[in-house]
Amino acid sequence: MSSEGPRALFLGIWPRLLTYGAVKMSLFGFYEHFRRDTWGLSPAAAGALAGLSNSVMSCPADVVKSRCQVAMLQAGAGSAPVQFMRTLRDLVTVHGARSLFTGLLPLAARDTLGYAILFSVFDVGQQQNVVPSWMVSGLAGCSFYAATLPVDRVKAVMMTQSFSRPAYGSWFVAARSIVAEEGLQGLYRGVVPTLARTFVGQAVGLTVYASMMAATSADNKGE
Repeated sequence: MSSEGPRALFLGIWPRLLTYGAVKMSLFGFYEHFRRDTWGLSPAAAGALAGLSNSVMSCPADVVKSRCQVAMLQAGAGSAPVQFMRTLRDLVTVHGARSLFTGLLPLAARDTLGYAILFSVFDVGQQQNVVPSWMVSGLAGCSFYAATLPVDRVKAVMMTQSFSRPAYGSWFVAARSIVAEEGLQGLYRGVVPTLARTFVGQAVGLTVYASMMAATSADNKGE
C-alpha cells in the first residue's frame, strides 16, 4: 500500500470481473449436471468432475489475470494498468492461443481435488444445519484452499513465467524448485489473505447458489 497505493489491491481485477460470472455459472452447471440432472453422483464425485471440466474454461482467464498482476508489479508505482484485452492480444499474437492454457495441468489438479472437498463440506454442512448457511459456505471455501494451496502456488508460477525462456519445464520441476529455495512454507505463501478472501467470496457465492436452488426446487414442487 505505501509503495504502490490502493490500486495494488485491485491488480488483475478486470479479467476476473469479465470472466468470473461465466466461469462460476459453468462450474455450478457442471455440478448440477453430474450431481442431479443425469449422473446422480455424490457431492465429492460431482464436484471433482465439475472442477475438472470447468478448468478448461477458467484457464485462459486465470492466465491473463495472473500475468496482468505480475506486469503491473514489474511496471512499478504510477504506471498505467495493464488492460485485459491488451494482455490477451499480446499473448495470442506473440505466443499463440496455446499460451492461454499454460498451467492447465496444475489448475485441473487443484480444481478436481478442491471442488470435491468444497462441495462435500458444503453438502454435509447444509444437511447438519448446525451453523448458518453463510458460515458453512465460507468454511467450504476455506477447505478448498486448505487442501490445494501448494498446487495453486505451482499453478501461479507456471502461468507467470517467461514464455520465451521458461524457468520450469513442468509443474513438478516448479514445485521441487520452490521447496528447494523456500522450504515447504514456500508452497503456502499468502495463506492467510487467501483463506480470508475465499471465506468471504464463498460465503456469498455458495449462499446465493443454495438460495437459488431452494427457490427452483420450491417452484418445481408447486407446478
